[in-house]
Parts: sequence; structure tokens; C-alpha cells
Amino acid sequence: MSMIKNPGRPAGLLYLLLMTSPLRLIYIPAKVFVPGDATATANNIASHETLSRLGMLAELFTGMAVIFVTLAFYEILM
Repeated sequence: MSMIKNPGRPAGLLYLLLMTSPLRLIYIPAKVFVPGDATATANNIASHETLSRLGMLAELFTGMAVIFVTLAFYEILM
């Protein structure tokens, strides 16, 4: 079967791209955010600037991937 006739393969690949969500949901908040202390959180964001930017990029990427996965699943089921 070719990739064009089998819509499940691109949908599965897009679904696997959602594996970046543990990075943005577990690792980055644990390293950057301090509950109840805004000053420490601001200092962590300033000191871990690359990690903070990576978190923002992962959030954007995951949001876009969810949209495309939804469209791919819609194509499969309709």
C-alpha cells in the first residue's frame, strides 16, 4: 500500500510526535517553577533561559501536532 492510500501511517507518525508532551508537562515545570515563590521562579527562568525557551517551543509544537493528529484521525474515521 502506498502512503497516499493508507491514511493510518501519517496519523500514527503524527501521534508519535506527541511524545514531546512529557518534556513540557513534567520536566520543565519541575526545573523552573517554584510553587508559592514568584521571585525564585523568575530567577530560575532567568538562569535557565534555554530551558524556558525550549518549553515554549515544545508547547507550540505540541499544540500544532494535536491539531494535525485530530485532522488525520478525522480523515481516517470519516
